[in-house]
Amino acid sequence: MKYPFPEQEKTDRLLLRKPRLEDAGDVFKIESDLETNRYRPAGPMESMEEAVDTIKEWRNNWSTDGYGYWLVVLPETEKVIGITGIRRICWRKRDVLNLYYRFSPSAWGKGYAAEAAASSIEMARNYLPELPVLARIRPINTPSRKVAQKSGLKRRPDLDTAGHEVFALGWESYNGNG
Repeated sequence: MKYPFPEQEKTDRLLLRKPRLEDAGDVFKIESDLETNRYRPAGPMESMEEAVDTIKEWRNNWSTDGYGYWLVVLPETEKVIGITGIRRICWRKRDVLNLYYRFSPSAWGKGYAAEAAASSIEMARNYLPELPVLARIRPINTPSRKVAQKSGLKRRPDLDTAGHEVFALGWESYNGNG
């Protein structure tokens, strides 16, 4: 069953839109930046080919599930400043919605990440209320931890894994069985 999110959504200051293949340069710029990817387990993206493949994967999520990651755009300039959204993953033997957000350093400190992430969470709650939303964050990634909390996720130490703290919404009780 598909849950068709809008392919474009507006927040107070941002435009969130489904990625296009011609966005590969913008995605590569964000995903290859050393500072932006300091805490990314896989490290920075290494090639434009990887950016194109990533966008194809994200677009496939949209085709298969009816939702996925958005590019975050400043409407007045049409400049891509980040990436946000949710994607279904299997975690602890349970389907969950993984919240993703990554922004260009020029967009940091302006509240854009929390605004965009909160919109992603709102869409998840409206369209997929049966699935919990979670963000797995390295404990040393203080900015990401703050974004998770500002966007509405709650700290869940009971769900932590080796190397990651978990922030979640909709996973009210976890008994180890999913």
